[in-house]
Amino acid sequence: MPHLLNVWPSVHRRIAGATHLLLLSDYDGTLAPIAARPDLAVLPHRTRLALHTINQASGVSVGVVSGRSLADVSSMVGLPGLIYAGNHGLEIQGNGLDFIHPGAEALKPQLDNILRELGERVAGIEGALVEGKGLTLSVHFRLTAEDQKPRVHAEFEEATRAWLQAGEVRVTAGKEVLEVRPNIPWDKGKAIARIASECPHEALVMYLGDDLTDEDGFAVVNDLNGLSVFVGPARQPTRALYRVDSPSEVATTLDLIAAI
Repeated sequence: MPHLLNVWPSVHRRIAGATHLLLLSDYDGTLAPIAARPDLAVLPHRTRLALHTINQASGVSVGVVSGRSLADVSSMVGLPGLIYAGNHGLEIQGNGLDFIHPGAEALKPQLDNILRELGERVAGIEGALVEGKGLTLSVHFRLTAEDQKPRVHAEFEEATRAWLQAGEVRVTAGKEVLEVRPNIPWDKGKAIARIASECPHEALVMYLGDDLTDEDGFAVVNDLNGLSVFVGPARQPTRALYRVDSPSEVATTLDLIAAI
């Protein structure tokens, strides 16, 4: 898997030759560095400026596809005119889209029940944070002591077991976070395909992401003959075709795109 900046001339040629560019990115760990708490993951000014500049160009659509709620990620990015996909694409706005997955809305009462139970179960674990995101929820434990992290996992499993057995939710694990989502056939890849369907047919799709939930996005982008970019140290397996090391190198990449 080549480092994107080491093969930039060939990538530059693809982007410069595209009649339309759909540039999509994850937020946490990609555009913004991972932080101890979600509210501390601030978008660097350099990155925001590059996104704004790219979005002003003709023949370009820019969007952010995040596990955060749509309201949260759009607030953190703070740029009007972008496409925002929240809760792993269960809700999408921008570029003519105003989408909420009906299956996710139908299961919201179940998510609310799990949210309440999880809040009670982890209330006594220092550093554990339960985050309700409307259509999904997360338990963050980056600030939890190492000897208490198994307890977070145990309480999470107890709170979700019945709902998992009923087939109503599914759980995923990320970087120091556990997530509960509706058990419906939807992910970042399907969200990216939905967004791409609103762009010109010949659009070049580029997606950058750092976590396991981004792998579905990489697969769809590859199927669309696009540019999939993993952010972080080289790892296997990943479906991404390229990589960069960090959000700082994401900013460098965006600066290069803005200059095309």
